[in-house]
This record gives sequence, C-alpha cells and structure tokens, in this order.
Amino acid sequence: MKAIFSRICFLVVYTIICLFSLLPLPFLYGLSFIFVVLPLKIAGYRRTVVTVNMARSFPGKSYGEIQRMAGDFYRYLGRLFAETVWLFTASGKSVLKRFSIEDCQVMERLWEKGKSVVVMLPHMGNWEFLRACSCPGQETVCGYDVQQLHMVYQRVNSPLFDKLMYTLRNRYKTGWKILESRSVARYMAKHRDRPGIYAMISDQCPGPVGRSVPGMFLNQPTLMIEGPEALARKFGMAVVYGVLRETGKGRYSLHFSLITENAAGTNPGEVSLKFAQMLEKDIERNPHTWLWSHKRWKRIPSRKA
Repeated sequence: MKAIFSRICFLVVYTIICLFSLLPLPFLYGLSFIFVVLPLKIAGYRRTVVTVNMARSFPGKSYGEIQRMAGDFYRYLGRLFAETVWLFTASGKSVLKRFSIEDCQVMERLWEKGKSVVVMLPHMGNWEFLRACSCPGQETVCGYDVQQLHMVYQRVNSPLFDKLMYTLRNRYKTGWKILESRSVARYMAKHRDRPGIYAMISDQCPGPVGRSVPGMFLNQPTLMIEGPEALARKFGMAVVYGVLRETGKGRYSLHFSLITENAAGTNPGEVSLKFAQMLEKDIERNPHTWLWSHKRWKRIPSRKA
C-alpha cells in the first residue's frame, strides 16, 4: 500500500511540474518570484545560515552589503527553481541555445591521451543545465562519446524529490549514465580500461564518517570532502575543475580548468585544496550564484588538524 501511495504521489507531483514547465521561461521567472522568492524571504528560509555563511566568508563587508548579497541570492534561488521546472519538458534544442562549453581544449587533450577524468563541480550556477551534455544530437562532448559521460549524484533523504531529480537528469536516453555515489568506486574499477568523464558535485559538507581534507576556504577553516580526489588518486585519473557561470538570465557556460593530469602523482589533499582555491575565486566574482543555504560548515577541522 505504501509503495502504491508513493507512486501516486510521484505521478501527481510530476504531472503538475510538467504542466507548469510548459510555460515560457520568463513567465516561470515571474511565478517563482511570487510563489518562491517572496515566501522564502518572508518565512526567513535558512536566513541565519545564509547570513552567517556570507558574513564569515566576507569579513570585510558591512552588514548592509551582506543583506544585499543575501537578497541577490534569494532572487537567484527563485530563478534556479523556475529554470529547473522548465527543464522538465524543455526541448533539447531549447536547452542547447542556453548552454555552451568553454575551454574544451582542456578536455580534448586528456581525451587524446586516453585519460579518464574526474570533473569536480561546485553548487554554482544551475548545475541541472549539465543535462545539456546528454541532449539528443550530442554525439560527443569535448572528444568523449556521450556514452563515456557519467554524472555522479548523492541520494537525498526524500524519496519523492530523489525520484523527481533522477527522472530529470536521466530524461534523454542517449547513453550517459547516472551513478549513485555509493556505487561509483565499484563502477570505476570495473570500467577502468575504458576512458570516461565522471562529473561530481564536490563542495558538500563531508559526512560524519566520511574522510575529509582540512584547509582554509572563504576565510574559514573548512573540511573538504575527499571522495572525488580519493577516487581519482586510486585509479590514476586526471582531475578538472568545472564550473557553470551565468552568461545571461537563464544562460550558462561550462568552463574547465586542469587541476592535474594524474592524481596518483599528487600529495594527499592537494587536489581538494586546489579545487577550493579555484572555487573561491569564482564565488568572489559572482557570490549570489553559489548555494549559500546549504550548511557547508556544519563540521569543521579539529584543532589538531
């Protein structure tokens, strides 16, 4: 009975989202401001988390500047919501008009060398636009076949939300694979002789039992999750920093920067700390496009670290 009820809930919510997603994106922006941004601001959605995160990250800014930054973030969060709803039914052609890949030569050189690549991504820009890489008609991405693309995700606590996002990310059956984080190591070991791209969101707070790398990030002692680096080191993969930068309202470009061609030859923590340095620069340029509402500093390095 519980399974049937969950299925019905999913179909109802999914149908409602798809109906709204048929609306033009500018109209969805307006709706999101009324029904998402204003309620979030009035209810104070994680207001303390957002304000404290920003104030500690930018100690030189005044209270008024932090409040303006927080307001910009909430408005952008509304746009993210509208764009994500729009992506549920948007055609591949429409998505590709709003998405581009820059610095592709970084990945092409690695493809020519037959390297597998871990692409470390932050919660910056609308990361759901990465789905554009799997749009119909996209046979290759920076030299790699679409079948060589892998998106690694972490299952969320809500089964309904988890299924909705999995459905969105796996909408186009073009061969790219969605891998749950707990199974990615086994998958990499099994396919270690076949070059591929493994995209991983890498700026989450590490779990209570997960391994982490201590360092400084945004003027604060921070624990970086070690997973992406550890996998790259274990299998001798290249590591690339990838970030989605907003080029206009609802338009994004994916930028690549090489961290290392062979993670196995780096010191422990080196890759994660380099990722943190690169991300820090992007946040300083466009602070409102980073996900300030997540509890990034829920766990911090011990004094011994």
